[in-house]
Amino acid sequence: MSTTRFNWDKYFADAKWNDIYKNSPFFNYQRLPSLIHEKEGLIYLSSVDLAFSISHANNLNDIMPDIKLVFKNALQSKDYYKAAIASSDFYAIKNILSSQGMNNCDSLEDY
Repeated sequence: MSTTRFNWDKYFADAKWNDIYKNSPFFNYQRLPSLIHEKEGLIYLSSVDLAFSISHANNLNDIMPDIKLVFKNALQSKDYYKAAIASSDFYAIKNILSSQGMNNCDSLEDY
């Protein structure tokens, strides 16, 4: 149960990105998070530090093994933040590919 009545919704609505980035235990000056820019049709994948057009399914499919390798290496080195980002990127791409009718049956755990 929360001990305060702080209005987090208002805080996030008014906060500057740098304040959130600096104060978040998840970001804590890590690499920027992955983002989809719908208007431009782009996805930035933080795990590989690359951007792709979301309409180029083949390019997205081709980067999947690299993301799996980042995930595997992150787990081996116990960098769980990087592993979480790679996992998120992997499944974001799977979602995009699925919405384009490209059914990639690959799994992140198949490394």
